[in-house]
Amino acid sequence: MIFANSLRRFGDFNLCFVSVAIVGVLLSVFARGVESAEQLPLAIPQFEQQVQVSHTATDGLPSSDVLQIARDDHGLIIAKTSAGYARFEDPRWVSLSEQEAAEHFLVEPAWYDSLAQHVSRREMVRAVAEHDGEIAVAAENGLYIGDGEQWSLALVGDSRKRWAPIDVRAVVYDLDGRLWFASPQGVGRRNPDGSWSLFEGSDGLPYNDFSCMAAGPKGIWFGTSNGAIRYADGVWEFRQGRRWLLDNQVRDIVVTDDGTAWLATSAGISCIEFRPMTLSDKARFYEAEIEKYHRRTSFGYVNPAVLSVPGDRSTAVPRYSDNDGFNTGLYLAAMSMAYTTTGDAQYRRFADNSARALAFLSEVTQGGSHAAPKGAIARNIIPTTDPDPNLRYDLEYDLGRRKRDSLWKILQPRLPIDASGQWYWKSDSSSDELDGHFFGFATYYDHVCETETQKDSVREAVRRIIDHILAHGFNLVDHDGLPTRWGHFSPDDLNRNPAWCAERGLNSYSILTYLLIAEHITGDPKYREVYLKLALDHGYGMNGMTQPRLQEGPRSPGHQPDDNMAFMNYYHLIRYETDPRLLSMYQYAIRCHWKYEMPERNAFTNFIYGACSLGKTRRDQWGETDLTPPDECFKGAVDTLQRYPLDLIEWPMSNAHRIDLVPMGEQAEHPATNGHRVDGFTFPIDERQETYWDWNPWKLTSGGDGTQLRPGFHYLLAYYMGRAHGFIAEQE
Repeated sequence: MIFANSLRRFGDFNLCFVSVAIVGVLLSVFARGVESAEQLPLAIPQFEQQVQVSHTATDGLPSSDVLQIARDDHGLIIAKTSAGYARFEDPRWVSLSEQEAAEHFLVEPAWYDSLAQHVSRREMVRAVAEHDGEIAVAAENGLYIGDGEQWSLALVGDSRKRWAPIDVRAVVYDLDGRLWFASPQGVGRRNPDGSWSLFEGSDGLPYNDFSCMAAGPKGIWFGTSNGAIRYADGVWEFRQGRRWLLDNQVRDIVVTDDGTAWLATSAGISCIEFRPMTLSDKARFYEAEIEKYHRRTSFGYVNPAVLSVPGDRSTAVPRYSDNDGFNTGLYLAAMSMAYTTTGDAQYRRFADNSARALAFLSEVTQGGSHAAPKGAIARNIIPTTDPDPNLRYDLEYDLGRRKRDSLWKILQPRLPIDASGQWYWKSDSSSDELDGHFFGFATYYDHVCETETQKDSVREAVRRIIDHILAHGFNLVDHDGLPTRWGHFSPDDLNRNPAWCAERGLNSYSILTYLLIAEHITGDPKYREVYLKLALDHGYGMNGMTQPRLQEGPRSPGHQPDDNMAFMNYYHLIRYETDPRLLSMYQYAIRCHWKYEMPERNAFTNFIYGACSLGKTRRDQWGETDLTPPDECFKGAVDTLQRYPLDLIEWPMSNAHRIDLVPMGEQAEHPATNGHRVDGFTFPIDERQETYWDWNPWKLTSGGDGTQLRPGFHYLLAYYMGRAHGFIAEQE
């Protein structure tokens, strides 16, 4: 039996709209010279966002076990399932008889007998394609090319390699008439001049256990035993995991005239569509998702949601986490920059409400049976109408954590009830929560606050927190009067306590940031006085120049939350500071740090580096260094924003089996579980689970069962920061 479906697929092709080619290597980026300043803002046109639409038995298919897929004479999609045939008549599938459908799958070409002398068994033929009188046959023993009477076994080669293709799994002609084949050796393309281009892992081919292939107006699609691949305009894209596929083993593919790819799997049909979209369209999508699924408590904290049915957003309920302050601080900053960028009063309302929610976290800790000192901040709040969370965070929990972390703090109750009796508030807050508070308040103050009344509300909250830290020896303390596990900022700890060696640089810059923001917002010189004493007399300015990532090297995944926090600190330290001695220290730190972050194409850190370094120079004993970001800084950020997936459900994904993978070197903490593409960059954000800027983008596998829905405020923060600083603009 020959798959006549393959015959009907000739003449389809693809282009990649959302990818920017990566050029150069890590250390050459700065050496290329800088042209970005004259080209900003980057005018970003409408692009094509890829989205999966699933089709299963609930949509009318006779069975979700789909064996093959084809198009009828009218261009409609026909599916062959284990329980019968169906045709897609939008929005439902309509059953077909075997007689109506079989002709689209079982036709055998008249010329087959002429091939028999070369292919002894019909099962050896995997697929055929025809174009302009030429016929290509994918066979177990090679690639045959002929005219229906005469056949030759193809030998292919380019300037680097020569293949006699064997075990050829699929063939297709694209719209330009170029012949493509796929085999475990790799992918081959015959060019118009008769030469061949051959692709394998070192050329960016993600995987090579092929099952099928199709072409269309937006490129070439490949099905494999563990994911789908699209090639367009020199870029390879990998689609694996439930975000993209109902099952990772792709059995068959059809591409329609609009470029949509229909992929048959044992769990249904995954339809990958290309939807025209702008970056602002995308922002509005995430904003609507947040309002619908992610608001928690009457204060509107933005948090992940739990889905009681995997993948079903209608079952979403926002859950509390340890990061009400951090998350809300980032969201507050995003909405503040959105207001500056658009002037839309809606964003001002969002920012005002978030600032109030953030301030409440340092108010709720006062009073009650376990009152904390003034200015202590809660990690989160939970209504007392909910089940008592202390049943989970009991003494046994603390003792278990102490076994894994000898400095873990035993604290009971971990969630006291506030003075009003309405809220549990979680204690033992940390430096990342403080970073979120100060980052959010400073951005809100700069971009939204106009009247003295508005400014005074921020001043009050900032004073409350920073005065607490100063009153307790540069520590954040709990209701027991002792420092929290991670809230240590004193010179005794950071400069003289070996237990704080790893946090020395980061926490030094954190407390400096808090003090500098406090001076900026309140105008009180006492904060500047303490700031200078720490920065210069206690060496905090230099401490941050030797943060762990700056020592470990560019290919170490490091601790991503620390990287994220460091850049949040750089953002205000460098933009607010005027002392040339301290600026030189901070500029050295961010430049070294960003060189290690650059391969991640992190839109947030890239835009922060741009905001801190564009048009700046740094002078030291070796001369003058131009700090202005290279083009890749801004282009990489845009590529990530365009690729940022609309589906933020945590599905399991894996890149561990890819053949374009380079494992981490031994300097990585977990070299076997982290890796990157052959070009040195991380895999793109739509090919991995990581969607928060402080998650590890080098990680090769990720879990998830489809029950966690993440909010898109990380996208919003980077997008509106890029807009607010004039790095990107929507193309008219």
